Amino acid sequence: MLRLLAMVAAGWLLAGAAPDPARILIFSHTTGYRHASIEPGVAALKAIAAKQGIEAEASEAPALFDDPAALARFGAIVLLSTTTDPKDPASEWFTGKRREALQGFVRGGGGIVAIHAAADSHYHWPWYGRMIGGRFQRHPPGTPTAKITRRDARHPATAALPETFSRTDEYYYYQDYDPTLRLLLTFDPASIGEKDVNPKPIAWAHVFEGGRVFYTGLGHSPDGWDDPNLVAHLTGGLEWALGRDAARAMVIVDEARKVRDEPPPHGDIGMSTAHRISDGVPARTMEFRRRTLHPGAAIGIHPIGHDEVYYVLSGEGEVTSDDKTARLTRGMAAYLYEGARVGIRQTGKEPLSLIISYPIPGK
Repeated sequence: MLRLLAMVAAGWLLAGAAPDPARILIFSHTTGYRHASIEPGVAALKAIAAKQGIEAEASEAPALFDDPAALARFGAIVLLSTTTDPKDPASEWFTGKRREALQGFVRGGGGIVAIHAAADSHYHWPWYGRMIGGRFQRHPPGTPTAKITRRDARHPATAALPETFSRTDEYYYYQDYDPTLRLLLTFDPASIGEKDVNPKPIAWAHVFEGGRVFYTGLGHSPDGWDDPNLVAHLTGGLEWALGRDAARAMVIVDEARKVRDEPPPHGDIGMSTAHRISDGVPARTMEFRRRTLHPGAAIGIHPIGHDEVYYVLSGEGEVTSDDKTARLTRGMAAYLYEGARVGIRQTGKEPLSLIISYPIPGK
C-alpha cells in the first residue's frame, strides 16, 4: 500500500511539474481536411525550435493525451492544422480524460501555439473554442495574396515584422471571435477581392486560464514555410507561449550589423546611410535610428504622430517644423512635437549624421 501511494504521489508531482520551456510537442493529427502544409510545417517548426535551443518532438498520436505526466514534459504544445469534421462529433479525439489532460496542461501554465486549421477543430467542445479564441467560419476561394497589417508592435510574434506586408495564403473568416484578445495581425479583405472594408483578424494572443495561447491563421500553403516573415512570426509566438520572452533583461545591438544605403524616407531626396539599430530588438516600444544624410539629401516634410528627437553627431543641417526653420550643428538636438509637419535637410560640405529617436506609434 505504501509503495502504491508513493507511485500515485510521484505521478501527481510529475503531472503538476512546471512546464519545460526548452521542449515542445508538435501535434498534427487530423480527422478532417488534411493540409499538405503539415509536413513542411513540422520541418520548419523543428528548424525554428533548434535555432532557439528548444527540443521538438512531433507526434500524431492522440493517445499521448491519455497521460498528463507525458504532457508535463513540454513547455508548449503546437497544434498544427489539427482539423476535425465539424459535422461529426465522433471525429474529435479530445474527449473524456484527454480533455482533462489538455485543460490541466493549460491551467498549469503550459503554452499553446495554434496554427491555421487548429481553429477548424473540435466544434463540439466549447472550451476548446474559447481557448483558441475563435473558430473557422469560411475562407474565400484559393490562396490569394493579401495585404497584412501589424496591429501590435510590442508582441514578440510581431515585433520583427514590417508594419505592412503581403503574403499568399488561405485567409480565414472566424466565428465566435473573442474581441478581448490581443490582436496581432489583420488582413485587408479588399486586397483579396472581398467586399468587406473592415480589417479582419488573422493572428492574436491571450492568457487563458493560466496558459499563454498564440494563434495565427497563416500557414496553409506548403511552399510558404520558408517566408522570413512567417518564420519570425512563429519564432516570436513560440517564445512568447513558452514564457521565454520574460527572461530577456536587455538587448545589445551593434549598429555596424544594421547598416544599409538607401534614399531617405519621406520623399527619397538624395541618398543616406541608415543604421536601423533598434530593428534588432524584439518587443520594442521605441525606435532608435542613426541616419547620415549625404550632401544634398533630405528627409522630406511629413506629419508626425508622436514626439521625435533629432540629435546631430556631425555635419550641419536645417530642421523645419510647421514652416519654422532652424539651423542644427554638431551637439545640437531638435525636439519635435506630435502633430507637427517636420523635415530636415543636409547643408554644407559634410554629410549630416543624426540620431533619431521616437516611440512606436500607439505604444
